Amino acid sequence: MLGKVNIACQLDDGYRISIQRHNEQVKKKRHSLSQIVDCIRFCGAHELALRGSDESATSLQRGVFLDLVDQFSFLDSQLADHLSNAQVAKYTSKTSQNELLDCMLAVYEQKLAEEVSQAPFVAVQADETTDVSCVSQCVIVLQYLTNGGCGDVVERLLCFSPLEDRTAKHS
Repeated sequence: MLGKVNIACQLDDGYRISIQRHNEQVKKKRHSLSQIVDCIRFCGAHELALRGSDESATSLQRGVFLDLVDQFSFLDSQLADHLSNAQVAKYTSKTSQNELLDCMLAVYEQKLAEEVSQAPFVAVQADETTDVSCVSQCVIVLQYLTNGGCGDVVERLLCFSPLEDRTAKHS
């Protein structure tokens, strides 16, 4: 065998195979994460709370998000495999949910900034509202025209900001 087997070719083949395995794992994890993000988007689009009062595996009050992820896993074998075999990150914890929501907010804010920068006119609307826990908040909404002023009037929520005082002096 001396001189007949090229070590460099064998190492290259092993390296190529390890790269292919890594890429397959990345593709599977991206698919699972995409499904989980879709569950969060569904909850947001329908104004549903993600979390339940008890998110343990045996609870009946796990929340819409976890129940929706379970339902998706019945329909998607890759997601089911991810949820049953993930050792590092399942992306279903409250921390992961918050991080995904923060990422989605960053994408929303970036898209909003791009749209507003192209609008010829922008109206800013600010109002005070009180939430269910009696905390006063300032709501800021932007109104602008799309397509360089030739499109539709669009209204987008910019933010909620807590208020310390509702007087004009603190505004």
